[in-house]
Amino acid sequence: MKKLTFFVAALVIAGAAQAQHNSQTSTSYGNSNSVTVTQTGSFSSAAVRQNGFDGSDTGNGNKATQTQSNGSNNTASIDQIKSSNTATQTQNGSYNKATARQGDNIPQDGSNLSTQTQMGNNNTATVNQLSEQNTATQTQTGNYNTADILQSSSYGNVATQTQRASSGGFGGSYNKASITQLGVTNNAVQDQMGEGNTVSAYQTGISNRSTQLQGTNSSGSVQSTASVSQSGNNNTATQTQRYDYHNAKIEQVNNGSVAIQEQDGGGNYLAPGNTAYIRQDAGLTGDADYARQRQTGLGNDAKTYQGLAGNTSDVLQMGNSNVSLVKQNHQ
Repeated sequence: MKKLTFFVAALVIAGAAQAQHNSQTSTSYGNSNSVTVTQTGSFSSAAVRQNGFDGSDTGNGNKATQTQSNGSNNTASIDQIKSSNTATQTQNGSYNKATARQGDNIPQDGSNLSTQTQMGNNNTATVNQLSEQNTATQTQTGNYNTADILQSSSYGNVATQTQRASSGGFGGSYNKASITQLGVTNNAVQDQMGEGNTVSAYQTGISNRSTQLQGTNSSGSVQSTASVSQSGNNNTATQTQRYDYHNAKIEQVNNGSVAIQEQDGGGNYLAPGNTAYIRQDAGLTGDADYARQRQTGLGNDAKTYQGLAGNTSDVLQMGNSNVSLVKQNHQ
C-alpha cells in the first residue's frame, strides 16, 4: 500500500494559490488513496487518475475531491477504476468543464459514487460510469449549461440531475440534461427550471424507472421538451411539465410498462399549448401496459398508441381546442 500524504499536501498548497493558469495532475496507485485539489482563478486545469485504465493496477476505496472557484474556462477531470471510489468536483464560474469517469476495466468495477456541482453559465458536466451499483448526481445553477450521465450494462445504478436558472427559473436559461442507462433496476430523476430547456432519458433493461420534472406550480419552464425511451419489462416513466409550450414523449417496448404524463398550461404566458405522446408496444404475453395523460390549459394535444391486447389508457383534457387520439393494437 502506498501513502500519498506528502503528495496530497503539495497539491493542496499549490492548488490554493490565487493565480491564473494553474495546472495540477495526480496519478495514484494502491489502496485507500485520497487526492484533494483546490484552485482559484481562471484557465486552470486539474486532473486525477487513480489506478489507471490499462488493467495493470488495482485498488479500492480511492477518493478524489477537486474545487475550482472564482474563475472561468477551468477544466477538472477524474478517472477512477475498481471498487468503492468516490469523486467530487465543484466549480464556480462560467465556461467550466467537469468530467468524471469511474470504470471500466471489464467486467465489473462496482460501488462507485460521483457528485459534480457547477455554479455559473455555459458550463458542461459529464459522468461516465461503467459497471455495477454506481451513483451519479449532478447539480447546475445558471444558464446555458449541459449535463450528461451514461451508466453502462450493470445493475442498481442511480442518476440524478438538477438544473436551475440563475434568475429564479427564468432569465434566458437554455439548459440541457440527458441520462443514458443500460442495465437492470436503474433509476433516473431529472429536474429543470427555466426557459427553453431539454431533458431526455434512455433506459434499456428490466425494472427501470424514470421521473422528469420541468417547472413547478409557481415557476414554469417555457418551450421545454421532455422525452423518455425504455426497453424492457415493468418500466415506469413519469413526466410532469408546468406551463407554456411543452412537448412530452414516452416510448416503451415490452409488456407491463407504465407511462404517466401531466402538463399544466394554465399559467404564465399561456401561448399555444402542450403536446403529449405515448407509445407502448407490449409483448404477446404478460402484464398489460398502462398509459395516463393529464392536460390542463389551451391548445393541448395528447396521443396514445398501444400495441397488442390487454392495454389500458386514461386521458383527461381540460381547456379549449384540445385533441386526443388513442389507438390500441395500433399499427
